[in-house]
Amino acid sequence: MKKRAPRNSIIESKESILLVFVLMILLTCKALFFIFGNPLPDEAYYWLWSKSIALSYFDHPPLVSWLQALLSFFSINKYFLIRALPFFSLVSVLTIVIVWQKYILGKFDFAACLQIVVLFLTFPIFAIFFSISFPDYLLITLLFGTSFCLFLYFERNDKGKVALHYWYLAVLLFSLALLTKYNAILLGIGVLAYFLYYKKEIGGPSYGHIIVAAFIIFLTQTPVLFWNLNNDLASFSFHLDHRLDQEKDIASILKNIFAFLSGALLAFSPFFIVNLKKNFFSGKYADNRKKFYTLSKFVLVFSVAFCIILSFFTNVLYYWLTPAIILLIPFMTNIIKAKIWQYFHIFYGTVISLILFINMSFYPISAFFGDVDRETAIVFGWEKIIRDIEKEKVEHGIERVVFSDYRLGSLYIFHSGDFKADVVMEKRRTQFDIWREERNSFGTNTLIIADKDFPIGKKILSRFDSIEFLRDIEINIGNKLVRKYHVFLGKNT
Repeated sequence: MKKRAPRNSIIESKESILLVFVLMILLTCKALFFIFGNPLPDEAYYWLWSKSIALSYFDHPPLVSWLQALLSFFSINKYFLIRALPFFSLVSVLTIVIVWQKYILGKFDFAACLQIVVLFLTFPIFAIFFSISFPDYLLITLLFGTSFCLFLYFERNDKGKVALHYWYLAVLLFSLALLTKYNAILLGIGVLAYFLYYKKEIGGPSYGHIIVAAFIIFLTQTPVLFWNLNNDLASFSFHLDHRLDQEKDIASILKNIFAFLSGALLAFSPFFIVNLKKNFFSGKYADNRKKFYTLSKFVLVFSVAFCIILSFFTNVLYYWLTPAIILLIPFMTNIIKAKIWQYFHIFYGTVISLILFINMSFYPISAFFGDVDRETAIVFGWEKIIRDIEKEKVEHGIERVVFSDYRLGSLYIFHSGDFKADVVMEKRRTQFDIWREERNSFGTNTLIIADKDFPIGKKILSRFDSIEFLRDIEINIGNKLVRKYHVFLGKNT
């Protein structure tokens, strides 16, 4: 008589098959997005930075653009340039996740690693940022490396082994993360506050090593510091002054806090957030892992509190919280314990991935419910837009094309290769304003492209003797009007 396999092993086997199936869907969806997904406005914007290498840039630090410029030595395909680095970063993060899980379990467990990988990939925030070429994919990758090195620092230090090399490797990776995007600072300050507050209980690096770490971080940021000193502190002023709203009333503050918290709830999965709240103080770990889990929770609480306080002065975006979530990823299965909640999380994230792919590749989802949202609408129809703009340029002897929004201007340059195009936004500065100070102003005849959300304002009007409306460019998908652009002729005598 044949022995039957234990019931638990049969269930685990079926679960692994299901998770492999989900994983294949996710990876296929991501591969198809890399191939067919339309470039987003900010993807084109950051790609444009890589064509004009500098020590830093107006909106963000420079590391992503430096890497993209380096990659351009190996390929001139602009679609490859904006899609390759998120792919390589995703491979790096998944490798760290698997190795990290092996350290936690003390052995390689295929089922456990498969589970944590699928749970990670079905976080909507990670599904998005490892598909599109925003600085966040590199930020997340470097902070994952930082967090893993901190974990190894605790692991080795508590066993009486030399661990300072992991401390300094974590510092270096964090420095590079800060050279990628400013909100990396949330993890850095949170970790520092934890070490200083719990120093007697956990030991940790000496004050000398903390000071050396601060010096390394400062040294790594010197390109950003030099750039700002040579550009009237443009980036620092934008983030620390111009973005701050000193006249916010209570209603707008509460609205901003609600938008931040609800955005975080949706982006980081409501099923993860609910279980995080439920299991926040639980978790049976060895002393070293308990310390790291406590560090993870400390950084999260610190970051949420910091963002809520910041909401009193500016509009806080939900994805600024991403660094605080990274430390918790290794404990996903301890946070979402019940299988039903894990399946809900996986289903939710898989649906988000499919919607993202369809929305940015073939048809805007919002078109089914009414008007197409602007961020989606403007990625469609660029072959027609460029064709119509070229006709107007020839007919009117146009020297330069100017846009009222950096998103439209960046997409136009990406698709057309017209690097003479410019952007003048009414209510904010952009990297285009920095570049314009280094170049000449507008010529005799200029084509101006605007839309209802970013109409021609005083800044553009002041640069021309007269502005004449020429025509509209309408973009349709099937019978649906997706977007309408207004074309003007600006003249200087």
